Amino acid sequence: MERSHLSTLSRRGFMKGSALASLGLGVGLSGLTGCAPTEAPKADQPAAETTDAATSGYQYEPETSEGEWIHTACQRNCFDTCMILAKVVDGTLVKVKGDPDNPYTAGGLCVKTQSYVDWTYSEERILYPLRRTGKKGPGCTFERISWDDAIEEITTKWKDIIDQYGGEAITWSRYQGNQGSLNRRVLEPLFFKMGATYCEGSMCNNGYVHSLPYTTAGVPVMRAEAIAEKSLYISWAHNPAATSLHTMKFIKEMNKNGGKIVVINPVATVETMWADVFVQLKAGTDVAFALGIGKYLLDNDMYDAEWIEQWAQGLDDYKAECDEWPADRVAEVCGVPAEQVAQVAELLWENRENACLKTGLCLGRRLNGGMSHISIKCLSGLVGHPEMYFNMTSSGGLQLFSNGAPAMQDTMFEGKLPSEAEPVGTVRNYSSPDLGKVLTSQNYGEDHNFADNPIRSIMFFGNNAMVSHPNLNLVKEGLMREDLFTVVHDLFMTDTCDYADIILPAPTNFEYEEFNGGYGHNYAVHNQPVIETMGECVANWDLCNRLGQAMGYDDEAFNRDEQWFRDLFMTDKPFTYEEFVEKGWIDCEPKTFDEAVYNGEGFKTPSGKFQFASDELEHDHGTRAPHYVDDPESLQGDPELLAKYPLALISASAKEYLNGMFGNMPDNNLLFEENYLYIDAEEAEERGIADGDEVIVRNDRGELHRIARVLENRIAEHTVYTYPSTWDKFANYQTVNFLTTDARADIGRGVSFQSCLVEVEKA
Repeated sequence: MERSHLSTLSRRGFMKGSALASLGLGVGLSGLTGCAPTEAPKADQPAAETTDAATSGYQYEPETSEGEWIHTACQRNCFDTCMILAKVVDGTLVKVKGDPDNPYTAGGLCVKTQSYVDWTYSEERILYPLRRTGKKGPGCTFERISWDDAIEEITTKWKDIIDQYGGEAITWSRYQGNQGSLNRRVLEPLFFKMGATYCEGSMCNNGYVHSLPYTTAGVPVMRAEAIAEKSLYISWAHNPAATSLHTMKFIKEMNKNGGKIVVINPVATVETMWADVFVQLKAGTDVAFALGIGKYLLDNDMYDAEWIEQWAQGLDDYKAECDEWPADRVAEVCGVPAEQVAQVAELLWENRENACLKTGLCLGRRLNGGMSHISIKCLSGLVGHPEMYFNMTSSGGLQLFSNGAPAMQDTMFEGKLPSEAEPVGTVRNYSSPDLGKVLTSQNYGEDHNFADNPIRSIMFFGNNAMVSHPNLNLVKEGLMREDLFTVVHDLFMTDTCDYADIILPAPTNFEYEEFNGGYGHNYAVHNQPVIETMGECVANWDLCNRLGQAMGYDDEAFNRDEQWFRDLFMTDKPFTYEEFVEKGWIDCEPKTFDEAVYNGEGFKTPSGKFQFASDELEHDHGTRAPHYVDDPESLQGDPELLAKYPLALISASAKEYLNGMFGNMPDNNLLFEENYLYIDAEEAEERGIADGDEVIVRNDRGELHRIARVLENRIAEHTVYTYPSTWDKFANYQTVNFLTTDARADIGRGVSFQSCLVEVEKA
């Protein structure tokens, strides 16, 4: 297997000194990246002159030096969107901490962001435009070029492609590396204007979002702090200790106050320490367990008949589905004790007026994930309290800045995108999981013809695709094409950069202004720049202007400045810009359930009712009510596939990483220690595997090398799990996405990371 030029540097080796880290990067990049010094470099300072300064450490001791604390924010793709205080001494960032005055962040930051200062001033920052000089792939080399040369080379190539093949031969791949309301999608009008193939970002929460129209249509919201006051908290396929850390204090407080906790998960999470009931069901059987609970509630008159009569429809169809799932069948399919169906059902009924039913994003990241959300949502309607069901705990702050997206995208996009009801659009498009098929010019279904007119150029921004996308061997095959012109806008030499023709330098969130809203809390957050932009880094909005103007476009979207965006996001806000900057965050009262879900007289669904069943679900997905279907790539799926690969692989979030980010940070890698595969003792014994053994995890899509960690009773039967997000070039371990499928989930055209069968053997 071909390895990266950095693969010989161990994580512990990085900690021996920044000079070693700088040397490692310099070998791969011919010393031309402009490695970051401890102080912001001058714009005209040659890259080579900065290297020696990078080894001397920071100029200021953060604990003792006097400085200024400035309000800023974390803009990563995380529920918590932490409110940060950044300490700056003479223009240099020296320390970050959570804002102690905010009730949600409450002075604390997660493990990932403890390295933010090192991250900002890392010797590995890309500070200048680069052009590839050697072969594509690991071991590639680059030379520094000017911004004028970079822009000219990119736009000349794009104009030639458009002239010969049309705009649809160009596409982009954006994701949530930048979660700010301004910079996240501001580049998209450029591709709309070119008539490029549309990229639908669908790797996050599509299973939940696109399931909503079939039940309540609206999104219920609540304060995360309100969890502490609940009498029941059901955590379903959720792991907040890694993905929503600041929620944990409210869960613990709720537990201390006598509240009950139910955890439903194939893997024992931190929450199971306090759980009254831990349902360790097989991966992909969530619909069966939910329907079993529904049957128990209906059979024992534990449902709100009066509420249902007034506000709901489709109970008979739903009941017919539930009747197929008595507790003994649930136990057989889900691999759990039959009595747990009654335990969970009774707790739900007894605490229905003060419960929180929280599902994690991974629930929808399966081939049957969307139906899982619908089946669980129906339980909340059955007990007459649909407001208890949450996926994103709250979204007051997020909604506050959602007005910016339509204005930034303008009206340049012409055409109709696919939907659940009409899966074929009027413009060529693809969903994020399809990237490998798209780049290898495959056709997959109606209106997705990439063989006749292949993609000839792609631009990545806010996305480390070679870590975060599924079926990476296929993505890699596409990116290795010499006829594919690839542009990457990023902060570091990610695994994706190895395949770039041109790399453009991006700033950190400490170098530009941004407007943020949390989707785990209800605070609007202002991100104030705290240091000067380093090197020649350019924010997304500025890059949109430069590329658009060079393409010859004179639309407003390519002639905007920071003040334009500031005015846009402050329009009709219940606070002034000055107040926002001074405090750093504003408490935004979340919408009530009535505001979010009802339209004044009923639900915002076509029927105006809470829908246990609907014509729409039948039209789009062939069933009137939630219906259990075996996940084809699961322990209940294809027997022939299961015979080859008898273990279900779960990729659980690690607290040290976040999707494709932080994988290059030495401290994060050291804290993470090794990349483990967690396997049950019985499965390990059957394969002759002992704790600490090197193992190979494989399926038809690829293989991983891991260190075995043998556990007892912590994982559902015939299940193993590992962590994603590591960078191959730094960790010496390939990310789990070399094994995951690019097949779309059942609802929302989303990703199916968690539908993954493997075999494990001793290396």
